[in-house]
Amino acid sequence: MSDRFSPRARFASLLLMPLLLTHALHGQTAKPVPSPGRESLNKELNALAAKETAARRAKVAAIASNADAEARQHEVRATMLRLLGPLPGRTPLNAQVTGSTQLEGFRVDRVLYESQPKFYVTALLYVPDRPNGSDMTTKFPAIVMAPGHAPSGKAGDVAFAEAFARAGFVVLSWDPFGQGERLQYPDPQHEGKTLAKAPTGEHGEAGLQPTLLGNAIAQYMLWDGMRAVDYLTSLPEVDSKRIGAFGCSGGGTDTALLGALDTRVAAIGVACYITSFDALLPSLGPQDAEQSIPNFIASGLDLPDWVEVAAPRPYAIISTTEDMFPFAGATTSEAEAQKFYAHLGADTNLTWIKGPGHHGNLRPILPQILAFFTAHLHPDAAYAKNLPPITDPFTTVLPVLKPTPPDPKLTQVTPTGQVATSYPDAATVFTLNRARAEKVVTPHPKGLLAMQQAVRSVTHAMAIPGSCHLEGLEGSCTLSPSATVSIAGKDIAPGLLELTFTYPGGSNFHALLGSSALSQPKYGKLLLTNEFDKTGEPTPSLREKVLKQSKEGGVVLAMQPRPSPQGNEESKAGVLGEFYLTELRAELTGRTLIGLRVDDTIVAANYLATLTTQHSQPAHTPRLAAEASGHYALVLLHAAVLDTRLKSVLVLGEIINYRDLIADPMPRDAPEDILPGVLKHYDVDDLYQAVGTRLVPTK
Repeated sequence: MSDRFSPRARFASLLLMPLLLTHALHGQTAKPVPSPGRESLNKELNALAAKETAARRAKVAAIASNADAEARQHEVRATMLRLLGPLPGRTPLNAQVTGSTQLEGFRVDRVLYESQPKFYVTALLYVPDRPNGSDMTTKFPAIVMAPGHAPSGKAGDVAFAEAFARAGFVVLSWDPFGQGERLQYPDPQHEGKTLAKAPTGEHGEAGLQPTLLGNAIAQYMLWDGMRAVDYLTSLPEVDSKRIGAFGCSGGGTDTALLGALDTRVAAIGVACYITSFDALLPSLGPQDAEQSIPNFIASGLDLPDWVEVAAPRPYAIISTTEDMFPFAGATTSEAEAQKFYAHLGADTNLTWIKGPGHHGNLRPILPQILAFFTAHLHPDAAYAKNLPPITDPFTTVLPVLKPTPPDPKLTQVTPTGQVATSYPDAATVFTLNRARAEKVVTPHPKGLLAMQQAVRSVTHAMAIPGSCHLEGLEGSCTLSPSATVSIAGKDIAPGLLELTFTYPGGSNFHALLGSSALSQPKYGKLLLTNEFDKTGEPTPSLREKVLKQSKEGGVVLAMQPRPSPQGNEESKAGVLGEFYLTELRAELTGRTLIGLRVDDTIVAANYLATLTTQHSQPAHTPRLAAEASGHYALVLLHAAVLDTRLKSVLVLGEIINYRDLIADPMPRDAPEDILPGVLKHYDVDDLYQAVGTRLVPTK
């Protein structure tokens, strides 16, 4: 037996797993620059999420019977499947074993299967030797095991998988896409590396294009896991009625998905993932793409729903007290889930396994985890007694600082170590999504009213064209029939006024007003721009531009849509830009970044329209013009559809259609422009058509 699978190496990797997982999730990311604009927007979205989760908790608290609980499960399951999008149909697995190694007490097969046609899943199958004296026809219980967000994928779970195999379980340990041998964006210059920086970057980038079709990237991971169950049920060694699922961190997410939505999974163990959004969003914030399903919170769901929809099946919530996924949230979620299980008469089936330490520190509680699965999946006590004892080799073996990694010959399934380079015909999330897009018919709404309804439905923009109550140049402007945005200002130079527009929820955006022509305005001009510094102050060049245009007869309002000032955020990958996590947070609560910025634009137009009207001659209402470039150009197009007072609309730079974005193998800086399900309603060309003759031609 190779010493790379020795107890010393195996359990040292367990010891270092918290460090590896934390590094994969956070250690490779750039430290964000604090921004009051970003923080205030996040707080406002968190408050919206808290309001939605409070309504959900009240609904769950009202459950009083078995029938109520089952009705809730039916509703939640249907909602989850709707948010994920339609699952692919089952196709041949075409499973093959590419190699096999017999080790002490178990065999490791290197397995390749297709969860969708040519969408290869790489996995390791651990098959235990039969205990002495056991019936040779007795079938084993099995475990589907998903790794955390580490680049190593299944190779990082060797220690866990071996522990389960030695406890008498067949284990299928698989690579989620973006990890192990399944990189979606492999770096051609660096073998085994990704252009998307890390697994979380891979998942985030791959998740953008499915979102445009109304699908969640979590669906792909769920389906890979369900096909893993299909593979296990096909094996003669496995009892299909005794299949469990286990995973930690990102693997905990995959396991929660699988356990909730595949009822063939008879016992579920989710480690270092279950918390609550009330605890998560204000602390760690939204995380990976599959952990932030669009409209999840807005649809009345929270993390304990993954547990409750699985009831009454045995479930272990596995937590560490100092986890970055807040332990306080795990406490409230476990308490709620315990009551839910009790309504179904299965309160003893829910177990909370707690241990000390940080994220992924499962070594101290590994015996309890194995005991949970043994109790629920082994057929009888006599069989369990024949198993080797569960021990911690660190009681007799000194820990090592740098464990020897598993031998690649034992963990590598594909010839090159990557699906992408081993199988040129392999499908990817990109190619699968592109094929799906061909089946999605975009209705292209006809007429302005239909287009306005579609824009509001997709962007969730709420601002309405209205008026402002102003005393001088300050006051409040209409946001909706029941809410206003306050405006405060300060003079910074003759003819220039800094303005701050503050929403009821506390977020705000900054603007610069050029008022030299206010006594007799010829027109009002709205300029969407990023020419504000990190404190929200307008740059010298913007001051000069606004002052010049206002002296030429226009009342100019230059604004920076939220977050303002922009700041930045934790960078999951450079390709994702500076707004990936902000967009995830907005999507969870039923909002979008484009929709929030459309609100800013319409509120600013309300201000400009009121201001110019008040200072114009009775018979003359100055025309409103608007100009934007880059990402803001797409915002302005949406706003102009909703606000026809914008009579002159100039968008600089090419804005590609969303279908063209789907055709890009690796779009850059796209989260600012993403709208969930947009292609089920309209495309960018429809925005151009709706704005029509108000568009200013560009050379």
